[in-house]
Amino acid sequence: MRNRLITSFASTCMLLTGTMFAAPASAETYTHEMGTVNFASPPTRIAVTNWALTESVLALGIDPVAIPESDAYRDWVVEPALPDHFADLGTRVAPNFEALRDSRPEVILISAEIAMAYDKLSAFAPTVVYSIYNTDALAIDKAEELLRHIGKLTGRSDKAEDVIASANQRIAKAAQRIRAVIGDDNDFAIVRILDDAHFRIHGTTSLFGSTLARMGFNNVWKGEVNGWGFFNGDIANLAKLGPAHFAYIEPTPKPEKAKLFNSAVWKALPFTRKNTVYQVPASWTFGGLLSGARFAEQLADAVTTANGS
Repeated sequence: MRNRLITSFASTCMLLTGTMFAAPASAETYTHEMGTVNFASPPTRIAVTNWALTESVLALGIDPVAIPESDAYRDWVVEPALPDHFADLGTRVAPNFEALRDSRPEVILISAEIAMAYDKLSAFAPTVVYSIYNTDALAIDKAEELLRHIGKLTGRSDKAEDVIASANQRIAKAAQRIRAVIGDDNDFAIVRILDDAHFRIHGTTSLFGSTLARMGFNNVWKGEVNGWGFFNGDIANLAKLGPAHFAYIEPTPKPEKAKLFNSAVWKALPFTRKNTVYQVPASWTFGGLLSGARFAEQLADAVTTANGS
């Protein structure tokens, strides 16, 4: 009799445990880079841990409840504009767990670069991993994929497709503006000047490099790149770019920029002699799809202005 009671009690506990932790019968399962999550209804309280995720969630018409480094976002990413109210998550590489807890998210979005914190973050809310960078794919393609994933997760797939179509229209129009002034001369180099001797040269897998390809232009840098899509080079690497349209992304430290631009080596570079050097305002090179569209427009502004249009 005692054994039957114990067995019955254990079976009841197992049944209750399964009921407590199993996904509701109506829940939908979403797959991400580190597993799956289940939601009975689309989450609306979303915490984001980098700016590519931030701009993507905002583009879908959702205000994140927690965002990292908001002041710098306004300088670098700019659009979409941040909401008036949200929790400050601290840095993008080390989220503030107390602020995260207090924001009461229903889901936390992260990318692979902080995957080591996945288990700890999952203690606060279901955590979903979507990445654009450190893959072998073109960043702009991954940015579209990320938008579609978040659109599905939030029940806004139609909105995601609208955002993607609008961004591609912006990119195509920017390309048309550039072609109107340079014709078929379509060789470009996209570079960030770190100082007078060190440069980030963006390859075809980078966000700006893959946006450039979508515009129908050729990226002259064919060398190796890292997981973020750029190569850390020196002045000798710039010489290999040839007589391309050379677009450099601001900001550049003024003393280093003056030293570089006044040097004999710089003045001898093919693109300098050809007078095809363009200054592009601050743009976020590790952003999402809208960062790519914004870069395309800023590049078109720079090229057309330099050519008197």
